[in-house]
Amino acid sequence: MPITLPLVLSVITTVISAIFAGVVFKRWWAARSEGKQRPHLLAWSIGLALYFIGAFAQVVLSFVWSPTFFALWYWSGALAVAPWLGQGTVYLLVRRGSIARNIQMALILICAMTLPWALFLTPMNGDAWRPGIDMVTIINDVMQKGGVRGFVPVMNIWGTLALVGGAIYSAWLFRRKNIMANRAYGNWLIAAGGLFPALGGALIRLNLTELKYAGEMIGVILIFIGFSLTVNVPEDAKTPKHRKAAEGTSA
Repeated sequence: MPITLPLVLSVITTVISAIFAGVVFKRWWAARSEGKQRPHLLAWSIGLALYFIGAFAQVVLSFVWSPTFFALWYWSGALAVAPWLGQGTVYLLVRRGSIARNIQMALILICAMTLPWALFLTPMNGDAWRPGIDMVTIINDVMQKGGVRGFVPVMNIWGTLALVGGAIYSAWLFRRKNIMANRAYGNWLIAAGGLFPALGGALIRLNLTELKYAGEMIGVILIFIGFSLTVNVPEDAKTPKHRKAAEGTSA
C-alpha cells in the first residue's frame, strides 16, 4: 500500500494525541491523589483519548477494512471528541451549582447510547473500502444517513461552542484583567486548535478532504501548546500583589 498524506498525518495525530491524553490524565490522577477535585482534567483526558482512538482508527483503516474500527472512527471523531473537550471548559467556567455535572451526565447518556448503536446496530457497506482510500470520501457509501449520524451536528456544535467559545472568553478575561499573559495566549491557541477540526465539514464540501487530516493534526498540536501555557504559571504570577509590593520596598 502506498504511503499517503492522510496516513502520515493520521500517524502524527495518533502519537501526539496519545501523549497529550497521558499528560492530562497524569495531572488529574496526581490531583486526585492529593484529594483535589479536577473534573475538567478528567473530561479533557477522555476527550483526548477519543481523539487518539479516532486517529488510530484512521491508521488501521488505511490498511484493512474493519466495521468496528470504522464505527469507532466515526463515533469518536465526529460525535464524541468535541463535546468531551468542551465539557472540560464547562467545568472551568460554570462552577456554581451542579450545572456542569448535569451536562456531563447527559453527555455520558448520549455516548452510552450512541456507541453500541454505531458498533452493533448500524449497517456497514465494506465494499466501498479499498486500501489507502480516504475514509472521508466513502462515509455516505459505508453508512446510511440518519440513525447515529443524526446526533453529530448537535454534538459537534455544542462541543465546539463550549471549547472554542469558553477559551475565547477565558482569554478575554485574562487580557482584560491584565494578569497571567501566558494563560491568555494559551486560551487563544486552544480556541484556534478547536476550530481547525471543526472546519472539517466545510473542507469536505469543498473536496479538500486531505486538509481535514491536516486540520486534525494542527488542532491537537495547538491545543497541546495552549494547554501547556495555561498550566505553567510563572512564579511571579503566583505571588500576591501585596507580597510583591512588600518585596519591592524591602529590596
